[in-house]
Amino acid sequence: MFKKFAGSSALWKPRNPHSLEYLRYLHGVLMKNDKITEANSALVVEALRAITEVLIWGDQNDGTVFDFFLERQMFSHFLRIMRQSSATPYINVQLLQTLNILFENIRNETSLYFLLSNNTVNLIITHDFDFANEEIIAYFISFLKTLSFKLNPKTVNFFFNESTNEFPLFTESLRFCNHSESMVRIAVRTLTLNIFKVTDELLEKYVLSHSQKYFDKMCSEIACQIVEMDTFARSAQNEQSNRTRLMTMMDVHLDNVHYLNDIFMIGNEHLNALLVDSVHRHFFGPLYLASLASVRAQPLSVLVSRVASLFLLSHFFNIVHVELPVRSLLISLLFGDQSDVKTEWTRTNDGKLQLSSVEKWENVQERIFFHCHMNSLNEGHDDHSCFYALLLIHCISQNKGVQKELFVASQLPYCDGFTAKCDPELTESLIRIVENCSLIDTPIRPITVRLCCLILRRVLLSLGSDQNFHSAVELAVRRSQHKLLNVLRGALQTEKFFLEMFEDEHWHFQKGELKMKELLEDPALFLPPSNTPLSGVPLSKRMPSGNDEHIRRTLQFFFDLRKFGQDLSGQNEQLLPLSSRVQELVEVNDCINLSNSDLLACTVVDDRIGRLSRFLVTDQFQLILVEPDNRRLGWAIVRFVCMLQDVQVSSFDSRTLRVVVEDVKMRSQPSAKPSFDAKLIFDDHIRLMAAKQRLSRGKKSSRAFKLSLIAELFGIRLPPQQQQQNDGIVFRHSLPCQSNSASSSSTEEKRPRGIAPGSVQKLQMQPKETDQRSDSSAAPPDPETARLLPGQIHHL
Repeated sequence: MFKKFAGSSALWKPRNPHSLEYLRYLHGVLMKNDKITEANSALVVEALRAITEVLIWGDQNDGTVFDFFLERQMFSHFLRIMRQSSATPYINVQLLQTLNILFENIRNETSLYFLLSNNTVNLIITHDFDFANEEIIAYFISFLKTLSFKLNPKTVNFFFNESTNEFPLFTESLRFCNHSESMVRIAVRTLTLNIFKVTDELLEKYVLSHSQKYFDKMCSEIACQIVEMDTFARSAQNEQSNRTRLMTMMDVHLDNVHYLNDIFMIGNEHLNALLVDSVHRHFFGPLYLASLASVRAQPLSVLVSRVASLFLLSHFFNIVHVELPVRSLLISLLFGDQSDVKTEWTRTNDGKLQLSSVEKWENVQERIFFHCHMNSLNEGHDDHSCFYALLLIHCISQNKGVQKELFVASQLPYCDGFTAKCDPELTESLIRIVENCSLIDTPIRPITVRLCCLILRRVLLSLGSDQNFHSAVELAVRRSQHKLLNVLRGALQTEKFFLEMFEDEHWHFQKGELKMKELLEDPALFLPPSNTPLSGVPLSKRMPSGNDEHIRRTLQFFFDLRKFGQDLSGQNEQLLPLSSRVQELVEVNDCINLSNSDLLACTVVDDRIGRLSRFLVTDQFQLILVEPDNRRLGWAIVRFVCMLQDVQVSSFDSRTLRVVVEDVKMRSQPSAKPSFDAKLIFDDHIRLMAAKQRLSRGKKSSRAFKLSLIAELFGIRLPPQQQQQNDGIVFRHSLPCQSNSASSSSTEEKRPRGIAPGSVQKLQMQPKETDQRSDSSAAPPDPETARLLPGQIHHL
C-alpha cells in the first residue's frame, strides 16, 4: 500500500491522495522542509497544492481530516513559510493560490470556523508581500475577495477585532482601490460591497468612520477621469479609432456610476448620506452643474463642455434610481443656483487637478441650472446639446426614484401619472424642434427628431385632456410634413434612384426602434456630429453630405413625423410599406399553374449549389425559377423567387446571363453578399435575349408601378411622360392567359386595388363540397378553370 518517497528515507507516500494518511504524509513533508531553500522550494509548492486537494475532499467526506489539520496547526506552517526571507515569490504565489482555492471551496460551516480561528487569516492579510510582483497582487486580491464572500454576522468576529478596533480585510483592500489594473479595482469594489452589506452595529460604525476618506478618494478619481474623457471628446474627430478609444473611457465611467448605484442600493442611510455628500462635492457640483451653466468662481476653474455635462447627467439619472441620492441631487439641478456649487477644480503648476472650496458667489440667479438645461434645447450650429438635453429629460421622466412632488413642482412629464401643467419653456422648445426639422439645411439630425417625438408623446400623456397643446403639436406636425412633402415631390420626379432611397429608409425606419441604452453608450453621439459617410456613422446620427443624403434625411424626417401624426390622430398606417399594397406574392415551395405561361429553360450555375436545371418565368413584380411538378402536368414548384426591381442583369457571353439580386436588407449592410449571384445558361442566343428583355422590362414595370404608389402617397400625379411609360409598361401582361377580350377587361375592372396586371396571386382558401365520384389520381383541372379555383395560384 505504501512506497518510499524519493529523496526522503523517513517518509512513505500513500497511494490514495484523498485520505487522512496522505495529509499526515504532507504534514511530514512540511515539517522536514521547515526552512525554504532553492533545493526544496519545488517540493514545498507541490505539498501546498496537494494539501488543498485533501482539505477540500475532507470537507465533504471525512471530518477527521480537518481535525488533524487543526491539531497539528498546519495553518501556522503556512504563516512561517511566508515570513521566511528565503521564500521566493513563486512560493508566496502558490501559497496565496492554495488559500484562495481552499476558502472558495469550503462548504461546511464548522470547517470554515476552524480555518478562521486563531487570527491566522488576519496575520496573512497584513503580511508584507512584494506587491511589485503582478502575480502576487493578483492572487492576494483574489484571496481577499474570496474571504469577503465568507463575511456575515456569524463570521464577522473572526475578521473584525473590537478590542483593538482593527479590520484588516477592509483597510488592506482599500490600498488598491485606484490600482492601474482594472481587475484589481473590480475585485476591491466587490469586496467593499460585501462588507457594506453586513449588518453588524459595531462593524457599521467602523466602516462609516473609515469610508469618508475612501469615498473622497474614489470620487476624486472619477472627477479626473471625467475631465480626461471630456478633453478627448472635444478635440477628437468622429472616426472609428477615436470612437473605440472613447468607448473605453465611457466604459470606465459607466463602471464607476454602476458601483455608486450598487452602494446606494444597499440601503444604508448613513453610508448613502456620506456618499451623496462626496459625490456632490467632487463632481456633481463642480463639474456637472457648474459646466451646465458655465459658471466659474474664478477664471482658472476647470469645467467640462455643456454637452459632456448633459451626457454625464443623463447617465447618472439613467442608472441611479435610489430615492435619497436622486432627490438630493435632482433638487440642485431643478431648483438650485450657484450656491449649490461649493467646490471647484483648478490645476496646480504641475498640471494636476486640485479641489478647493468656493467662499461666496456673486449675482446668484434662481434656477440657473434648470434654465440652462431648457436653453440647451435650442439648436445652434448643430443639435449636439439639444440631443443630450432631450435625453436627460427622458432619463429623469423614467427614473423611479423621483418623487411625484418633484415632477409637479418642476412641471416636467413623468412616466406614471398626470400633471396639470408642463413647463412652457419645454413645450415651446419641443414644438420648435418639430417645426425646424423641415427647414432647408436644418442642423437637426433624425435621431434628435425621433427622441423629441418620444418626449412629446410622454408630455401629451401627462397633460391628459389639454386640447390646446394637443392641437398645437398637431399643427406643427402638419406644417413640417407639408414642407417635407414639397421637397420629396420634386425629388420623386428628378431622382433616378428615388424608389431605392424610399424603400431603404422605410426599412430602416421600421427596424430602428429607439433603445436608450444604445443611445447613452454610443460614442458616435458623444463626439462632435460628423458630416461625412466616411466616418462610418449612420445617417440618422450625423449630418448629410451631398444631395442624395439630404433626400434620405428628408425621408427619415417624413417617416418619423408621419408616424407621430398618425398616433396623434389615432390612425393606422394604410399605405406603407409599399409591399402591403400588393396582395400575396409567390413564395418558395409554392406550387403554381404555368399552363398559360411562357417558360424559358435554363441551367443555373451557382458556386454554392452547383448546376441545376430550372425554368425562368416572370410576373409583374417577381423573377421566379421553377422546377416542373412530376405529379401534375402544367404545374411547377417555386425554387427561387425575388423582386424584379432588385435584379441586376448583365451578359456573360452569347448564351449566359449573370443575375445578381440585392434587396433592401443587403443594401443596408455594406459588407453583405448578394442574396443571389448566379449564371443562367440558355439554349441559344435568341432565348438569352428574350430573357434579358423580359427581366429588363419587368424591372421597369415593377419600379414604375411602385413609383405610382409613392406619387399617390405624396398626393401628386406623375408627369405625362411617366404616365405614358406606365401605360406602356405597368399594365402589360408578363404572364399572358388565354382569355377573350371581354373576360380580360372584366378582370381588370374587378382587380383589387394595388394589384398590377400580370401578377401572380393566391386566392383565399375556401371550403368546398366533397364529390363522391372524385379520384385522387384524376388529371389536374383545365388551366382556364383552375385559375378560378380557391386556394390555387392564378394569373390576373
